[in-house]
Amino acid sequence: MSFSPAPWGAMSARIFIVLGLIAVASRVQGAALLRGVVLANEVGGSPMANVEVSAIGGNPNNTGVDGQFTFKFPNKNPGDTIFLTVRKEEYVVVNDIQLELTLPANADERLVTLLLCKVGDREEMARRFYRLRSVEAIEEAYRKKLEEAQKTGAAEIAKVRQERDRAKETAEKAAEEFAKQKPGAGSELYRTAMQLFLEGKVDEALSTLEEEKLREFSEDAKERTDQAIQNWMLRAHLLTVEFRFGDAEKAYQGAIDTSPDSFAANYAFARFNQDLNRYDKARAAYARCLGLAKSKGNNGDIASILNSLATLDYNQYLPEAARKGYEEALKIRRELAQKNPDMYLPDLAKTLGNLAILDAHQNRPEAARKGYEEALKIRRELAQKNPDTCRPDLAKTLNNLAIFDRDQNRTEAARKELEESLQIRRDLARKNPEMYLPDAAMALNNLAILDRDEKRTEAARKEHEEALKIYRDLAQKNPETFLPAVAMALNNLAILDQDQKRTEAARKCYEEALKIRRVLAEKNLDAYLPDVAQTLNNLATLDRDQNRTETARQELEEALKIYQQFADRNPERFQSDVARVKDALQKLR
Repeated sequence: MSFSPAPWGAMSARIFIVLGLIAVASRVQGAALLRGVVLANEVGGSPMANVEVSAIGGNPNNTGVDGQFTFKFPNKNPGDTIFLTVRKEEYVVVNDIQLELTLPANADERLVTLLLCKVGDREEMARRFYRLRSVEAIEEAYRKKLEEAQKTGAAEIAKVRQERDRAKETAEKAAEEFAKQKPGAGSELYRTAMQLFLEGKVDEALSTLEEEKLREFSEDAKERTDQAIQNWMLRAHLLTVEFRFGDAEKAYQGAIDTSPDSFAANYAFARFNQDLNRYDKARAAYARCLGLAKSKGNNGDIASILNSLATLDYNQYLPEAARKGYEEALKIRRELAQKNPDMYLPDLAKTLGNLAILDAHQNRPEAARKGYEEALKIRRELAQKNPDTCRPDLAKTLNNLAIFDRDQNRTEAARKELEESLQIRRDLARKNPEMYLPDAAMALNNLAILDRDEKRTEAARKEHEEALKIYRDLAQKNPETFLPAVAMALNNLAILDQDQKRTEAARKCYEEALKIRRVLAEKNLDAYLPDVAQTLNNLATLDRDQNRTETARQELEEALKIYQQFADRNPERFQSDVARVKDALQKLR
């Protein structure tokens, strides 16, 4: 069960931004045609009216209420290069990397999409944009690899699933780095490859960044090592989204070979290895980064490394080492936040949250509460100043505190936090359902569980059913990602039905959940077989209550066999399940 660079300087009254866009053109009486739309903040955002868009050789435009604009280029043809200029007071372009493009032949293929945000929100919105494009590329690679894996068998399918999950983890980190790039930065190779990547042309982007080209650039660009490193790191990311992790590692090594003292290259390599659970390589790379940061006296980088190392320790079940790292990072980030709160308060809140999770797991409830509440206070202040950027983090912190409060039997506090988190996620999902609907469904699920525990059965039913509907809709579009969530929601709704003596409805939900989980377990035993056992146990309880004793016995025996299998490898987690099922079997005799 789950509850689950700096600003660009002083701005003039009007900001002038040159932006090249994904352009779509066709011949209209000898003229090329371009259609586009301006959206607020991110893909799926609201249309922006009264944005001035212009281009040399094209008619001036102001976007309409639908955010759209149209250009005619009387003296241009498909294949010609265009530049657009966007003017909007106190706004900047999120997808600014798309600078120089050629006009395609058909204006009606798709609208050019421009994303504009306020100056202070640019880095966060760029991070979301790059993350979305990376995930799209990963899902496309996954679909292709899964089709091949299904011809081989369950082991290969499980491997591909694991590769997809790891690629998504690395994409999160890469998006942060891409978002920090200043407009116009990077070599011509970098900009061309990035444009191709953002258009979904990963193979073409990789061809642009062939190893031989990058080695030549690195040798010739002794005064442009930063650009050479960027080239290698972009190649590494493109290889990662195609699950070519070995080749990606070579590309990261190419960046390090270009400049062994590059903090950016070594840090990216460390995070890459951590996401792939290559802990020894990650730890060694972090150690190099820590030495580089200390030699330069860069406290911000030092704190980032300490926080990352602490997370590495936590994941390797080294809680005391993790505590030491988090506490040292926290001390540095407090000092930095006092001097520059706009830059360092988000980092401070992140480390506070990490340490609070560790405190909760080590049964230090007062310390955990203090950390959660301080992190929440910071997130509220940031969200008041920059709601578009900071509300997702506020919702996440509220959710984490609610889990803690529920575990501490502070149900009213947990309810208040969950309801606020749900409201934020509903608001976000209305503007961008693709990104935020799954979070809204999880918040509904968490609130429903709390309502069920407090006998608010009608509220719980409404929330469970809404969460299930969302997950079903998401699974129709992306079954590989959301079918596990459908099974979880079915299982939870069945528990409520069983509590209300709606036995046939409960049976129907349990059986559908079990069917889904069996299919998932055939493809990935380690990930989904314990879920099969959970649903078997729940269904056995229902059968026992209906005097279907032999059926209940068979279900419990299968569940016990599964739990024993996992308890042999991880007794701390599964031994209690073994004992519970044994007790249930004993009562049947």
